[in-house]
Amino acid sequence: DEAYVVSDILGNEDALGTMDFKVAGDKEGITAFQLDIKCEGLSVQTMERALEQARVGRLHILGEMNKSLDKSRAELPATVPRMATFSIDEASIGKVIGPGGKTIRSVIEDFGLSNMDVGEDGQIQLSGFSTEKLAEAEEFVKKLVAGGGGGRGGGPRKDRPQYVGPDPVLGETYTGKITGIQKFGVFVEILPGAEDGSTPGLEGLVHVSELHTERIRNCEGFVRSMNVEELTVKYVGNERGKIQLSRKAVLEEKKATP
Repeated sequence: DEAYVVSDILGNEDALGTMDFKVAGDKEGITAFQLDIKCEGLSVQTMERALEQARVGRLHILGEMNKSLDKSRAELPATVPRMATFSIDEASIGKVIGPGGKTIRSVIEDFGLSNMDVGEDGQIQLSGFSTEKLAEAEEFVKKLVAGGGGGRGGGPRKDRPQYVGPDPVLGETYTGKITGIQKFGVFVEILPGAEDGSTPGLEGLVHVSELHTERIRNCEGFVRSMNVEELTVKYVGNERGKIQLSRKAVLEEKKATP
């Protein structure tokens, strides 16, 4: 039977037609396409007609769009998030994260960032709505790892309250609330701060390699899939002021217990 090719940008063809064919591109040609079919196959002639019809429709839509805006904007609107990426030496990662993740969280807060990810290879990704603040945060971090301490443009300006409670016991197991999730691991508060909030609790990092007995590829996705607000972890050490925690050690201990 003769096929009817119908152009539709509303999505009705997905339910009513035997071919769902999406074609994207510009005036120069196709940049992407996606095809679903519910019939035995498609003839070359039908595909030619569909592609030509898509080309004509695409050029018409682009022509109408150009009447309002004929070139891309020089600046993104204030409502559109921005990203910045740069790298530091792997040996400086701990300095950027800080004890219990305090430094990375202070950078996010003081520069008004949406998020800040620090990769194991030293690559840092910043996201936020202000191009100026992204640049200032990048400058601050680079000065921080270089030993300058930063401080220009809204960086940390004053000493923050420190934990003043008892020290954790090496090898002890603690259950604490999750205070932050990053690509490289999870921050957990294992000891509480002052009841009046004047001093913070003691936080440590569960590195992604210490989250489970099996390899975790997506730290954030794994933790959110657990649907929990607390983790039971073991205090395994303190390296240059960074509290190191392990959930894997707890799981292995449970498995070994008859």
